[in-house]
Amino acid sequence: MKDTLVEFTKAFDERLSETSRQKVRIVIKEQYKDAYDILEDCENASLIPGIIGPPGTGKTLLLRAYAERSGRDFSWITGDEGVRPSHLIGSFNPALVLNKGFTLESFDPGPLLKTMVFGGVFGLNEGNRLPEYVQNSLLEPFEERSVNVQRLGRITAHEDFFPVLTMNPEEMAGAHRLSEALRDRIRVWIRIGYPRKETELEIVKMNCEEYKLSDYLLENVYGLVNATRNSTDIEVPASIRAGISISRLASQMAKREKKKEVDYGILSKAATYVLTGALRFRPGIDPEPAVNSLVRRSLSE
Repeated sequence: MKDTLVEFTKAFDERLSETSRQKVRIVIKEQYKDAYDILEDCENASLIPGIIGPPGTGKTLLLRAYAERSGRDFSWITGDEGVRPSHLIGSFNPALVLNKGFTLESFDPGPLLKTMVFGGVFGLNEGNRLPEYVQNSLLEPFEERSVNVQRLGRITAHEDFFPVLTMNPEEMAGAHRLSEALRDRIRVWIRIGYPRKETELEIVKMNCEEYKLSDYLLENVYGLVNATRNSTDIEVPASIRAGISISRLASQMAKREKKKEVDYGILSKAATYVLTGALRFRPGIDPEPAVNSLVRRSLSE
């Protein structure tokens, strides 16, 4: 068991080191360049921004890139019904409290508190999916840049603490409205939509660097994902991630079958595998035949 722990510790440290060397791969142009510049302006003006956009349009990736380029850490948490204030701020470890009492040594800090202490960019992903009482626990950190940690006291955030909220459009299923109090703390709203065709294909190619993507593949992948965004039968369309996934899967399938390029048959299969779980159709529509029909209509042989 000891040898196993030693080996795991070594491998874990190697993974940490490798992760720290990885650079964020992102295309910063057009809407992403505008959003990046506004983020910088907001921080310099001591304003908290919110980024609104459909899933898979690069909201979190943009924040990671912003933190990386400013030489800071990036921490985040994704909102849902199960998140509690303690997940943001932290909580006491009961086992340690028994031995050491309610001291700092017994406290496990959450990502928000860590970022307030050390400085850095904090992303609250899908902030409008949080219950209202959890949203309201953010009022003091966002407005006053301070937080009261029970039994330990009140701290003021590091000068490099920069919180940013991201959220999907409110009309999407599963999203709450922001509480009026929290909305009042978000002073600037940045909208990000699906990028232009050329930019989206550039993002796809950047994330498929190990594959040589043909013009046939790129044109058809974009045509397919764009068709899902214009369909009235689809509530949640294909994101940029779906286009990347189709491209990677189709390229790998062609490689396995020892084909020089992706053909119609391979692309159809890859698209069906990806889109079956990537799309959300309106109630009453059977997803499997709907995906098959969409693929047939959208792809050209």
